[in-house]
Amino acid sequence: MNNEYVIATDSTTDMGKEYYEQNNVSYIGMHYIMDDIEYVQYSENDLPIKEFYDKVRAGSMPKTSQVAYDDLTKLFESILDEGKDIFYLCFSSALSGSYQTALLVAKDLMEKYPDRKISVVDSVSASGGEGLLLNLCVTKRNQGATLDELTEYAERIKHNTCHLFTVDDLNHLHRGGRVSKLSAVVGGMLGIKPILYVSDTGHLIPYAKIRGRKQSLDSMAKQMKEKYLPGQNEEIYICDGDARKDAEYLAEQIKKMMPDVKRVRYDNVGAVIGTHSGPGTVALFFVGKDRIPTDVK
Repeated sequence: MNNEYVIATDSTTDMGKEYYEQNNVSYIGMHYIMDDIEYVQYSENDLPIKEFYDKVRAGSMPKTSQVAYDDLTKLFESILDEGKDIFYLCFSSALSGSYQTALLVAKDLMEKYPDRKISVVDSVSASGGEGLLLNLCVTKRNQGATLDELTEYAERIKHNTCHLFTVDDLNHLHRGGRVSKLSAVVGGMLGIKPILYVSDTGHLIPYAKIRGRKQSLDSMAKQMKEKYLPGQNEEIYICDGDARKDAEYLAEQIKKMMPDVKRVRYDNVGAVIGTHSGPGTVALFFVGKDRIPTDVK
């Protein structure tokens, strides 16, 4: 017998509260601290995104924390008490301890609710890449997939959700341990705009150093041309850290190169991801052959 299930996720999908509500997705808001005040994404206690980035530009140094055991337990129990199973899509285990917390919560609750089932999937993704995977899963659910079928599908397709992004200021990546201090200083002096991708294991990997903002965006579009799967990218996702004009420029280049891309979903890089990538980030997400970039000029 296949029980009814609920798709749940965390706010690092950067899809916005409306998406969750419109698509019957339960979610948990991730916490961040700025100027000694704790906030929760997509709650009444959340900073407007423009204000968040303005504070970062002014020198504030936000911090993030992984999902709390008690918070996730409360979310899961609210679903289990309704007699429903859970499909939980989690932020990359390589970037947060939230996945391990989710596994622990699931193990403990399945002892308390032996007739229920909780499937926890490590998205090995972040921001709109996690959001793209979430939306693929929502579509599959709407087509009638069982919980087991959806879990198998998510585990298989997640390595085809490609992430490419560039940042405006290397110092934020340095604070997160992604680049060395020397690289951050020299890169800033030379106007270097690195392009990074998210690997199959969910890690952030620098793969190209481009001089100039538009050149880095052009390079991302060319990279997508090499990797995308025609027919599976009518809609792509672009997220930005208060840099919508640059996001729109990237979309224009993509549509010129790949006319089968019909729609672009724009979202903000939320505060939790933005804490580590900084203002000016532009990130591109699409369905590709695999995640490993190829050399493009």
